[in-house]
Amino acid sequence: MFNRPVRKIKPKTKGYRGKEPFLKTGEMIPWESFLERDYIRLADYDLDVQLIFAQNIKITYMYDGEIREHYPDFKIITYDNQVFVVEVKPNRFVFEKNNPIKYLAGRAYCEERDWTYITITEDDIRPGYLQPNLSLLRGLGTEDIPPHVLDFVLSQLEKVNITTIAELRVLCEELTEEQYYSAIYQLIYFQEVHSDLISNPITDLSQIEYKE
Repeated sequence: MFNRPVRKIKPKTKGYRGKEPFLKTGEMIPWESFLERDYIRLADYDLDVQLIFAQNIKITYMYDGEIREHYPDFKIITYDNQVFVVEVKPNRFVFEKNNPIKYLAGRAYCEERDWTYITITEDDIRPGYLQPNLSLLRGLGTEDIPPHVLDFVLSQLEKVNITTIAELRVLCEELTEEQYYSAIYQLIYFQEVHSDLISNPITDLSQIEYKE
């Protein structure tokens, strides 16, 4: 019952709209701005997030003597069953017009249900090089890589603990280029291997670390 949207998303006459795969479930999640698309990618990368739904909640509130409707952008459910209602806003629009009243209505709605209402901006969604790196890694996130290839790359990394992508490639020379890079990028994306995705773009010189 959670993934039945309340609001029917109509075609836009201006701007952008699309759908982004949520790799954890294989579902396509609709978005109405590139910032919303990037939030979906961030939520998919978050190990705590289990499910995401777009605009499936309607919140009514009174403003200037009129009943208004607020459809928050997303609802997030974590693996420990916490619920977060998320409004995605560019920094310049956070306090625009009646938004603060809308946020108050959203928080009241969530408090009644023991949920959490949050506003997320590009500062949260696009720190450093995170989004370009996620875009690169997600390109391999749906590929079918044999488990023995992933296990082999992990076992070689475990021997040295910390190295670079290029140096680990030497230890995995029995794999093809495609097998190795598909495997290491997927392991980084699913956080079985640690790499700093914010400070620098991913390259062969990126440091990687085995996660216990």
